[in-house]
Amino acid sequence: MLFRWKQPTSAPVAPVPPVVPVASPAVPAEPSIVSIAPSTAPIVPTEAAKPAPEAIHFRGGANAPVTLEEYGDFQCKPCAELFPKLLQLEEHYGERLRVVFRHFPLFKHEHAVLAARAAEAAGLQGRFWEMHDLLFQNSLRWTKGIDTVGPDAPPSRRLDSPILAMEIEVRDVFTSYAERLKLDIERFKTDLDSDEIKARVASDYAHGNTLGLDRTPTIYLNGRRLGPTAFKTVEGLQAEIEAELNATGKGAGPSSAQTAPPQQPK
Repeated sequence: MLFRWKQPTSAPVAPVPPVVPVASPAVPAEPSIVSIAPSTAPIVPTEAAKPAPEAIHFRGGANAPVTLEEYGDFQCKPCAELFPKLLQLEEHYGERLRVVFRHFPLFKHEHAVLAARAAEAAGLQGRFWEMHDLLFQNSLRWTKGIDTVGPDAPPSRRLDSPILAMEIEVRDVFTSYAERLKLDIERFKTDLDSDEIKARVASDYAHGNTLGLDRTPTIYLNGRRLGPTAFKTVEGLQAEIEAELNATGKGAGPSSAQTAPPQQPK
């Protein structure tokens, strides 16, 4: 003690480590119970708790022997040309054919993602297919600016440029479609930019990427990818569907429905 008393007060001292109680191996320590007051902060959902993308969109027979799955882009001209052919086939085969639509908006199409979101926003109000049909029936109008810049715009502005309408103009057209479908307009506008809607479109696009898709439309028939020549005509698609029906034993020949594809609205 005399020795320690004589040491200078400036001598360095090692920090004292905190004492951590160690439970005896023979007797497991019981966890302490801590009372925590309930938090008033809002609960932020984790990644797993976020709304999952909606189930695939289809029309036709839910248990149809043949499923035709399209990866499409609402601003894609070949997709718009395919649209009336698919309508005819849906009428032709009824419950024997299920037609599925998945989004695969191409980067070169300026408004394709917004159009996909418009269809999904309508889908939240039970009108996905109605918006889907309007977008394809009028694709040359909202992509060429006829419904956005007005009928009095010079022809060079409407026809010479691949994309003429600004996004704000296209949004107005999609809102007019929502009004035509008697949707809740304020909800439609909000949903159009919501994370949930973006996730739905992104989910389809990611699925297409896993398949190595690089173009639209891409068609799968019962999981088998068709070459472009197979769906160039109604007859070509019909032959492919008949082959699948015969393979499943459900082939009975096409119905007596019309054979000429319906005309797109002008």
